[in-house]
Amino acid sequence: MERVDRSRSLPSLLSLVRYNFVVILVSVVVALGLAALYILSLPSSYTASAVILLSPAPGNPLTAESASTSATQMTVALETERQLVLTPVVFDLVADELGRPFPDSNESVQTSVPSNTQMLNVSVISTTPERAREGAETIARSYLQYRAERAEGVQEARVEGLRNQIAETDANLRRAVAEAGGSAYASQEVLLFVDRLAGFNNSLSAAELVSTYPGSMISAPTLPDHADGLPAWILLMVAAALGLTVGVGLALLREWRRDLIRDSDISTGLGVPVFATIYSQSQAELATEAGPEVHESYRRLRTAVIANAPRPYTLAVTAVGGESARGGSALSAEVAANLAVVMAEAKLSVLLVTTNALQHRVEELLGMDAEMGLTDVVLGGASAYDSLVERHGISVLTAGPEAGASSDLTATNRFRTVVDELGQHFDYIILAAAAAGTSDGDAVLLVADSALLALTPDTTTRTLLSVVLDRLQHLGVNPLGAAHVTLTGERPAGTGNRGAGPRFSSMDEKSEPEVARAT
Repeated sequence: MERVDRSRSLPSLLSLVRYNFVVILVSVVVALGLAALYILSLPSSYTASAVILLSPAPGNPLTAESASTSATQMTVALETERQLVLTPVVFDLVADELGRPFPDSNESVQTSVPSNTQMLNVSVISTTPERAREGAETIARSYLQYRAERAEGVQEARVEGLRNQIAETDANLRRAVAEAGGSAYASQEVLLFVDRLAGFNNSLSAAELVSTYPGSMISAPTLPDHADGLPAWILLMVAAALGLTVGVGLALLREWRRDLIRDSDISTGLGVPVFATIYSQSQAELATEAGPEVHESYRRLRTAVIANAPRPYTLAVTAVGGESARGGSALSAEVAANLAVVMAEAKLSVLLVTTNALQHRVEELLGMDAEMGLTDVVLGGASAYDSLVERHGISVLTAGPEAGASSDLTATNRFRTVVDELGQHFDYIILAAAAAGTSDGDAVLLVADSALLALTPDTTTRTLLSVVLDRLQHLGVNPLGAAHVTLTGERPAGTGNRGAGPRFSSMDEKSEPEVARAT
């Protein structure tokens, strides 16, 4: 017997979305909701910038001397100019012009010096685009005004000082000229004061020619067209991606913990070959009457069974994991009854034996009453052949109306003897057993040549299948194969028309009669 492969692989993304769509959707919605609340709680801010080209002006950090000397001194001068923009005196000028405090509690001013330039970049961050632009433009003008006033004040003070010195020197010169006739020392003073007066006049001319132009605003601020920070749609996209990632992670954890066999796992190694996908009907209707799709699914199962079970053969059908969905006994009875009827279509003699009193599904599907059955044969000594009922081309031995009186009906030697005797007259005996892993189910499996497992994805766990296969191995029961039972009656996504498992991969459906004759 092939042991079940206990190793597990991660489920596909499609499988995660299919079975955990609500979890992923809720995660995305929660992430988007939190992002929306964050966006709404953020105060809106807008930034407007003005660029000022500075001119060397006396009385300011950037003068003609600093602009024409080393690069280090130039850098220091521009950095000092940048800091001066943020001084209270400049802010007071802006507040006077705007008629309000500047900057207020919701405003801020930022300055920077573009590299390798003689410019300042002044930015104002405010609550509205209009206030931001107005603030940036006003602070640029106010700073230029401040530089101009400083330069003019320094120049006026220097000119005034030179003029006072010229007047004093001229007075001394006049005195020296008046005294020059009677004194040699006075004659020397005349020459000294003439030279000094000429120097002062030259300095005055140079001082009056020094430019006090502070610079200009070469780039006026424009009205911001969007708020600062990332756009809301980008934040929402990031939140959606984060929510999707968290949702997929939760779905993966949920799938891993639930350990369920999914439709997509049927084609992978489960430790037992999956012969076919069959469709269980909610109403009491045989596969031969339920429509071509259901009928075809059982014909595929029949082909695989015939190819792997040479007649005469006793096959026990048992459900794995069906107790929570439809009842393991009812499910195995349904699969066994439909398989028996479809095998009879291939001109095979088939006996269907129900071994559990709860398996009334057989009577419902075949339209018969449980009069005499296995209970009368095993416990009452009745003839097995007299208890058989012909329905839909097969012989049926029900559990009988009194089967519930004995929980050990199938555990007696008489049950094994009856099965062996009947097996000599039929190509196939199909035993509808209780759910795999139960004591009643195990008793039936010990009588059969092998077992056909009915797997119900989305309800059967890998752990349960592993336990069942290990139990069969300990009991010495060979699992012939498995049938993938879709309880909804709908074709599961991605299954297609699966055929037999590894031991029946090249069988053609058209060769069933030949297979039947050969076996």
